Amino acid sequence: MNRKTLIGITIGWGVLVVAIFAVFLGIAMFSGTSLAKASPADGPDAPTYRWNGEPMLITSTENGKSATCHVVPDDGEPRDVNTFRAEGQRYVRPVTSWFSGSADVTCSRAVKIRVGSEVSTYELVTKNRVVQIGAAVVAAAPFCAVSVFGVGTRKARA
Repeated sequence: MNRKTLIGITIGWGVLVVAIFAVFLGIAMFSGTSLAKASPADGPDAPTYRWNGEPMLITSTENGKSATCHVVPDDGEPRDVNTFRAEGQRYVRPVTSWFSGSADVTCSRAVKIRVGSEVSTYELVTKNRVVQIGAAVVAAAPFCAVSVFGVGTRKARA
């Protein structure tokens, strides 16, 4: 195999790995249910999310600003949940239910709500440094191999 072909395959490999990581990052960032900001003027018509009690991750869609969400369960005490505990940490900490049944969620800012496998995907791609560094290493490894081993070098004729 000549050097030009090897470099082409190496570049193709890097582009493929980066594209796959970008797809998973897009899935993680854009998955979930968007919930608009609720204001006191909305009253009973405030935008709400019906939570079924699965572990839930709430992240603010306004950069750098945490949101407070009011959770009103059908059976149980209402509580406020702050999004800072999910966004300000290296590891995702989903909210677990303290009630049985379902609950209505309203938030002070626009948020993205993720439940089930969306939480795992978000944590894996956006917060897990091992996956991020691993993707970079897998993408760059062929470049390093070609550079270090000098595949395709020519011998000088005597």
